[in-house]
This record gives sequence, C-alpha cells and structure tokens, in this order.
Amino acid sequence: MNRNRNRNRNRNRNRTRLGALSLLSASALLLASCTAGDQPAPSPDGSTQGTAAASQPADDSMEPTPAPSSAPEPTASASENAKPAELSKVQQIHGIEFKTPQGWSAAGEDCEGECTEWDEWEIKDADGKHVLTLIPTTATSPDGDMSLYQRELLERTELPDPGAGTGFHPTSFIAEFWESTSQEDGEKDSGFDIALADDQMLEQRNENPDLNFFKVGEQSPMMWVEEDYMEDYGVNDDPTQEQAQQFMDSSQYALVRGILLSVKPAS
Repeated sequence: MNRNRNRNRNRNRNRTRLGALSLLSASALLLASCTAGDQPAPSPDGSTQGTAAASQPADDSMEPTPAPSSAPEPTASASENAKPAELSKVQQIHGIEFKTPQGWSAAGEDCEGECTEWDEWEIKDADGKHVLTLIPTTATSPDGDMSLYQRELLERTELPDPGAGTGFHPTSFIAEFWESTSQEDGEKDSGFDIALADDQMLEQRNENPDLNFFKVGEQSPMMWVEEDYMEDYGVNDDPTQEQAQQFMDSSQYALVRGILLSVKPAS
C-alpha cells in the first residue's frame, strides 16, 4: 500500500525591525546617565563609600522566584480511558456467530443482499467505519506470496471450546507483529495482524507465509481487523512494533479483541 504523504510546510516569517540602531543609542545614553547619578560622593578622607541602600542586605522576606516546574506528564485521552462498548448485538453470517455493539452492521461487499459464503463481509461501527472483515469460506493458499517472515506473537488467546462436533476448536485470537523480506528483490516490509487462526496452523508455520484462517465445520473462514482502521489510531501502513504495542494498550484494541473472542458456530 503506497501512500504519498507530502508534509513539507514552508513558513515565511518576515519581521521588519525599523529604528533598531537609534533605539539602541538612546538606551546607551540613558544607561550612562543613570550610572553617573548613582556614583557615591567621596568622603572627606578621599575614600568612596557606598550608599545606604547599596550596603543594606537583601530583604529576607523576598523569596527567590522558584524555577518553573517541568511540564506535566501527558494523560491518557478519554478514548483510552473509556471502557469498550458492550457487545450486545448478535451477528450471524453463513454459520458463524459473533457479537458487536449496538448500531454496528455486517454486510457483504457489493453483493446487494444476495451474498454467498465467498463474499467479503464488512463489519462497520455505528459511524460506518470499516473495522473488521469476514470471509466465511476462503482458500488456504498464500496466493503467491513467497516472502520470508519473522514473526512475534504479541498476544495469543485460545477461544472457548463450544463443544464436540462443531469442527471449531482449537482456534486462537492472535495479535502479531511481523517483518518480511522478498525473495525476489530483497524488499523489506512490516505489518501488524489482529485475527483468528487455527492453532494447528500456527504450530506448523515457519518463515514462509500462511493465511490466518480457522475452522467452522467444513468452512475455513478468515476474520481480521482492517489495517485502515488501525491506521486511524496510530498504526502506520509500514508499522513499528512500538506502534503495534501502543494500539494494544488502547480501548479500540480491547473492543476488537472482544468481538473476535466472541466468534463461534451459529446456534
């Protein structure tokens, strides 16, 4: 994903300073006059004595001005302190069930109400923002991606077992930071995935790519958090692990995590 982000900002600040030399000269004359008037008169013996005001010690009641304190530590924003919205709306799509907050929607992309298990379903929040994507049945091929990967699982949480005969368990929720190297041209890339993955496939992965999919009966669904959604909260399209960790500390992460952990076969 290439994005041209030109953030060069030219700021011209012309400040006219007229009469600076004449003002400086006037200030010098005034300072010289004040200095001459403050000179102590000589005593009869020829010595010079300071004035009473000069010889008086400083008033103890005049406390020194305290140095300004350092800037306060930044506080968490309201969105970070807020609890995730309650997951009270049940969504069912082609044998898959999960929960979202009220006001959220799940609709197939461009299928005009005649969606199949092969269509991509866009899960949107109450404001219409695309948050997650679900494909009820997908291929399990890396689609020609032969890059070499280094992965770090930042979180792995096993979903509850819905019972024998469902074809669902074992499955894990994962948050994973990865870096890849193209075997064709050596190009480097990085990414942050939040998705569901079959535990067996996780154990079998090596440096080669595998799609994050899980099992519901005979289906092999994929369900993941959209990169564009995470980008709105500081995870760039070529993210660092620090950006990924910052997102994991937010209420947005807690929300999508709760949605994915609620996935199970439809009752």
